[in-house]
Amino acid sequence: MNTQKAPVILIGIIFFLVGHYSFPQQAHTIKETKGQTVQQYLDVGNALQKKENYVNSISYFVKAIEIAEEIKDEDLLFKAHMKLGNSYYFSWKNEKAIEAYYNALTIAKKNKNIDQELIAYSGLIAFLPSINKEDKAVDFSVYALTLIDKATFKGKKNHVRVLTTICDAYMAQGNYEAMFPHIKKGIALAKKLHFQEGLVDLYIKKGKFYRHQKKWELAFECLFKAETIIKKNNIASPFFPTVNTNYAIALCFYDLQKYDEAIQYLLNSMAYIKDEDLEKDNVINTHNLLAQCYSKKGNYKEATILLNKVIEIKNTASRKKDIATNKFHDKDSEKFLVQIVALQNQEKEDKQTINYMLWGIIIATSAFLLTLILYVKKQQTNQATFKTLLEKISTLEEDEKVTFQKKSKKQIKNIPIDDATLKAIIGRLHKLEVQEYFLKSNCNLTSVAKKTKTNVTYLSQIINNEKGKTFSDYINELRIEYVLKRLKNDKKFRSFSIKGIATEIGYKTDDSFVKHFKNKTGLNPSYYIKELNKIEIF
Repeated sequence: MNTQKAPVILIGIIFFLVGHYSFPQQAHTIKETKGQTVQQYLDVGNALQKKENYVNSISYFVKAIEIAEEIKDEDLLFKAHMKLGNSYYFSWKNEKAIEAYYNALTIAKKNKNIDQELIAYSGLIAFLPSINKEDKAVDFSVYALTLIDKATFKGKKNHVRVLTTICDAYMAQGNYEAMFPHIKKGIALAKKLHFQEGLVDLYIKKGKFYRHQKKWELAFECLFKAETIIKKNNIASPFFPTVNTNYAIALCFYDLQKYDEAIQYLLNSMAYIKDEDLEKDNVINTHNLLAQCYSKKGNYKEATILLNKVIEIKNTASRKKDIATNKFHDKDSEKFLVQIVALQNQEKEDKQTINYMLWGIIIATSAFLLTLILYVKKQQTNQATFKTLLEKISTLEEDEKVTFQKKSKKQIKNIPIDDATLKAIIGRLHKLEVQEYFLKSNCNLTSVAKKTKTNVTYLSQIINNEKGKTFSDYINELRIEYVLKRLKNDKKFRSFSIKGIATEIGYKTDDSFVKHFKNKTGLNPSYYIKELNKIEIF
């Protein structure tokens, strides 16, 4: 009986052992196969992206993300999110691009992968200026520069790509001087690597730098180099470099009043522009500049057609940009920045003993109490500041009259201008204050100089001597004093969003408004509004 059962038992043991060891191997094979499928989706999506077929590429990247999440392959998942973010960005789906870039950054931070982190930041840096977040882009650029030396791709093509996106951030902010060293470094590296796409982009930026300095010959030299590289090389995605180069060259010709040459370059770009490209910034700029050129040539019919088209496209693009900006605010604000800092400081799971845990509880409790005390003191300080601010606002109009009268009597130094002319300029300046010209978004030193019938040098010196401050500080103080009074007296105005208030008083971004408001008052505008509403209730 036992002898008959022995072979059966032995066979059972063999099946058990074979099955036991084959399952892990089978699971590994399945994961490997699905990983290959993800890579295939990425390859197809990437090929479509290079052909600028962004809409179809998106579906492949989404499928890649679903499978990568299933097999928990975070390297593939990072690549898929970055590719998806780029396709959304290029197809103007900004609110979805933000999500994709942020998801990629989260993965990179979690894995402490410097290369991935730099790539994710590059995507965000390139994207943020398109939704009026130039300052955030520069902040991220400064941080990205600290990571370059730790990256494995230092001195390679991705290094050039990071430098170009950093240049974009500085240029969007208007800080050309800060951009230039990165352009030089990027061009030297791109030449060494024979990286033609990167070289084209950097030559365009260098041309824009020289145009900003009104060095036309040097600007054309750089831009024609970019044009030559595009013509002589098989650039993977020719749309952006071609349209951007043509626009930059046309802009230089326009500045020099050579409108026929400008028109020719702009018309060359039209062959590359498809219907799905119409909402892109460089396409809008191309149509707008072409309309201006036709207008200068007296061809008002063509100019009108183009301008109407620009208005229509801008309205559509603006609506989409507002959605993206609001989406960014939801994820950004303090919460987004805190999340990024938290990601930067992530550590491995705590494995301390119970004694260390007790110390941790004691320290945390102490920190909480300290934070609570500091918070209470901060609230008390804010309340005191708020009350003082209300008192100042109550007498602000009278103070302004007295201040103006006193400053008008001051002795003017180092201004080679007679007293009568000086008084006339000061009078015109005061008239602009009364007319609230400072609330216009295009209020700058040049426009005010024209309004006061003088030049920017004299106006700047007069404001320095008369007002005791720079032109920028002078305009910012007028705006903040205005908004303080209006918020106090206008309940409906207090219901505006911070962005709406910023736009109403001439600021191009809400960040700029918040910064100047806080510098002037020591309070955030949101806190000031909240306290005013409390007074209204009680």
